[in-house]
Amino acid sequence: MRLLHSNAIKVLFVCTGNICRSPMAEVLFAHLAPDVEVGSAGTMDWSGQPAHEYAIAAMAERGLDLSAHRSRRLSEYLVDESDLIVVMTRNHGWAVEARSRPKAAATFLPAELSRLASHIGNRNGADAQTWVGKLHAQRDAQTSARFIGRAADEIPDPIGEPLAYFRVIADRLERDLAPAAARLRS
Repeated sequence: MRLLHSNAIKVLFVCTGNICRSPMAEVLFAHLAPDVEVGSAGTMDWSGQPAHEYAIAAMAERGLDLSAHRSRRLSEYLVDESDLIVVMTRNHGWAVEARSRPKAAATFLPAELSRLASHIGNRNGADAQTWVGKLHAQRDAQTSARFIGRAADEIPDPIGEPLAYFRVIADRLERDLAPAAARLRS
């Protein structure tokens, strides 16, 4: 994670291999909310791999540099050290829950996070635990049938697809994450 200051909220992005979606989300969110500590990890052990060439290209087109990224595996430590966890699919959310049941309450899909943040409002200097707790309470108020988001909120895996599809995923990540980033900054 990019360490900024001790009051910053720590956000972890999770996907499968940590070479496409989660590093793209990490660099986008760091750009959208520069006062937030961001990191990413994958549920599979592809540790040390660079970001996919198309992920690098899609981010470079936005003026964001993903070239130094190296993948790492999701661990209990990374989960426990994060205030907010943003997963690309519900399966990734269940992988987080398997590592730390209490952190399931701090785990959201990108669009779900922004939707809930729009209901609870800006962070306004609240500590991370309080703000994330409000997100979780809002989710509980909206649904009791599942612990995390909807299938429509999941971000599809672009691996094996052309650069154009990576651009589509980058657009979606930015669209889904920008409202939450704005709520965290405020």
